[in-house]
Amino acid sequence: MNRRGFSLMEILTVMIMIGIMASLALPRLNSTLAKQSVRGARSAITTAHSRARNAAISRGRRTAFAIRNGVLVILSRNPVTGVVDTVGRTSDSVTSRFGVTFTVNPSTRDTLVFDSRGLGTEGSGTDIYVSKSGYADTVSISSLGRVLH
Repeated sequence: MNRRGFSLMEILTVMIMIGIMASLALPRLNSTLAKQSVRGARSAITTAHSRARNAAISRGRRTAFAIRNGVLVILSRNPVTGVVDTVGRTSDSVTSRFGVTFTVNPSTRDTLVFDSRGLGTEGSGTDIYVSKSGYADTVSISSLGRVLH
């Protein structure tokens, strides 16, 4: 007798084995996705920080880097007219894009200001904590405005 195809028992056995392997891999996949989200948000913060410093140097004026409701904003005020320019686009919310939460230490500071030389004007360093699903990373910025970690 010439049989073609698979029996129901063979198909069910393979499906059960695939289900077991998927259930073992899913927690590791979720952890990896959370780590990638935190790394991506950290990279977005350091990129916006560099953009703010470069804008201060190239425009020759004070420039502020702020995190407001998960949106990274770079503001530059014209010293003559007093008009505030927004550098880059601000419509992209990092919290909704990566699904992370931010905590800034000290909590009273949500804005970092750079002078026309690109140096920070803060008296002490700033730590920005980025976290998601139990995984966290820190962006440390010195009082002179340099990213340390």
